[in-house]
Amino acid sequence: MKKYEVTITKIGELVKEFLSQNIIVLFNENAPLELQDISVMHTEGELLDDIKAGDKLTIGERIYTITAVGEVVNKNIRRMGHTCLKFDGKTSPELPGDIHLSGVYPPGASLGEKIVIEG
Repeated sequence: MKKYEVTITKIGELVKEFLSQNIIVLFNENAPLELQDISVMHTEGELLDDIKAGDKLTIGERIYTITAVGEVVNKNIRRMGHTCLKFDGKTSPELPGDIHLSGVYPPGASLGEKIVIEG
C-alpha cells in the first residue's frame, strides 16, 4: 500500500555535504528560509498511513528499507513534509524526527525524482 508520494522540486546548496554523511533533510516547499540550503524540498503530499519500520522508501529508482522511525516523524511529515533520512540501518531512532534506512544504494536526490513510502 502506498502511504506517501512527493516529487523533489529543489535541492539546497549544502545538501551534498549532508549526503556525504548519509543524511537527507526533507521539507515540503514551505520550508523555513533558513533551512532551505540544507534541504531537499518536495511537493506537498498526504501521508495516508503512519510510517513504520519495515516499510519501503524509494527515491527515484533507489529502494531502501525503513529500520527505525522517530516518535514525531508522522506528525512532522503530515504538517510540513519534514524528516531527516539517515542511511545507517540503525534499529532505534537517534532523534524523534529521524527515519533510519538500510539499502545497497548510496543516498542521493535529483530534481524531479519521486519519493515514495510503501507499507
